[in-house]
Amino acid sequence: MSRSDWSIRFAFPLLLFATILTFLGCDKNPEPAEKVTALSENTDLSQVFDISAVATTKLETANFTGIVQYGHVWIEGSGIPTLANNLTELGKTLPADLRFSGELTQLKPNTKYCVRSYVRTSSEIRYGKVAEFVTEADYAKRLVKTLKDSLTNHGFGYSFIVSRKNKIIGSASEGFQSRAVEAVGEKPVTLDTKMQIASMTKTLTAAAFLKLASEKGIKTTDKIIKYLPQKWVKGENIDKITFRDLLTHRSGITGLGDKCLNGSFLENYWYGLQSLIAKGVKTGNRGNQCYQNANFGLYRILIPAILGYPFSGDDMEDDQETQKIYEKYINENILKKAGVDSKDILTNPAAAPTFGYDHPYTMGTEGFNPGDFRDVSGAYGIYLSANEAFKVYSNLFTTGSNAVLSPSLQDSVLVSGLGSYSVVMPQGKFSYHDGWWYNQLDNGKPKGFRSLWIKGPDDILIVMFTNALRNGDGLFPIKSGAYTDITSYILWAFSRMQPSVRGGKLSNVNFHSYLKNPEPH
Repeated sequence: MSRSDWSIRFAFPLLLFATILTFLGCDKNPEPAEKVTALSENTDLSQVFDISAVATTKLETANFTGIVQYGHVWIEGSGIPTLANNLTELGKTLPADLRFSGELTQLKPNTKYCVRSYVRTSSEIRYGKVAEFVTEADYAKRLVKTLKDSLTNHGFGYSFIVSRKNKIIGSASEGFQSRAVEAVGEKPVTLDTKMQIASMTKTLTAAAFLKLASEKGIKTTDKIIKYLPQKWVKGENIDKITFRDLLTHRSGITGLGDKCLNGSFLENYWYGLQSLIAKGVKTGNRGNQCYQNANFGLYRILIPAILGYPFSGDDMEDDQETQKIYEKYINENILKKAGVDSKDILTNPAAAPTFGYDHPYTMGTEGFNPGDFRDVSGAYGIYLSANEAFKVYSNLFTTGSNAVLSPSLQDSVLVSGLGSYSVVMPQGKFSYHDGWWYNQLDNGKPKGFRSLWIKGPDDILIVMFTNALRNGDGLFPIKSGAYTDITSYILWAFSRMQPSVRGGKLSNVNFHSYLKNPEPH
């Protein structure tokens, strides 16, 4: 046999052996040396988010000796995961009910994964059946979980809805709209529980005016004076105030007491507004921002005037008629166009009122009933449930939705700040308006309501209500080193969405410091 024949004779078996090894290496992940057998079980997936999921396994039998470790293994894409891939290690002792859960972390958004359980003993590895799942495309559902987890079991009433493009992503409610001490008895907060939305009303009043003004050819820079009752005395600089001045709190109105605070409740009655107009505004205050409820309270009179209401000169009659016209216009041109058909939007429902409480709740004390706002509405006063608020604010501000406002009028609110505020974070821009209604703030145990609509990045919109105020400052019931009140609480929740949201987490930050207008409204 020639030298070349010997080479062929030995080279072929070596090549065949190498090919077999390569073939086996492509199809099987490397296993430990132990014996591998099947595991009788059932594995389910839950809380599947963009970057994590929870796998839960229920074993059918527990015939194991010498358990070294148990948990889950998973792999990206299609395949059969093993201990050589990603794994959770849950310990050496199985739960008594043979059910165990593990969080699968560091996943990728919108990606398919295969997972199965395992139990490793000193002599073998047992694997369960493979289950497949696909992660969420982004952080939205994880945001809902963050809100739920941080609000649950604190003992106060709340409701919220997270939505995108008019579709609900998630929601939650808890606590009581009325406690056992009330005459109506104990009732739980649900997504249909109406609450006093307080200054969230300002956004609806702004939207109503902008819609009406666009139809009537009125500009926001037009002066308000010709739409005020002829009988009213007009004080200094009233002839200079524009609609935009009112919508941005730059009219120069500082209240009857000349203090730049929220403004007295009494100033928003007909005679209070009349007195403010007669008082006039100081030249030095013109153009300076001063948050005053009366700026929006005046729209309860201006909107009827724009609609053509002829003031009679009888204060009582004009007061009653403008109340009715304002409420009707809000109802028909804002709420109904957003899909909300609600009667008596300015009164707490008599059959099922929602009361405001303190937090922590003082046992045995009755709540605060905000009551009827018909004669002081405009800046505050509307009652909505979370379900209703979702429809209203989502239809108002969802990109591409023209159900209530045209895109240009949406920009007037969201971009120009006519009836809203804004804050810029690493995650993007947020537009919002909060609401605050309380009593007994001076006794250290105020009772009341805190509310918010906020539109964030990726067209996500959140509406949130609570009927409890924390002891002391009377703000959102909970706080931490990262947030002080309801708006900064939502900003904190968004910051935890790393890595799906641009900018990621911010450590050692109180998000209240991001707010250009940090005071409660």
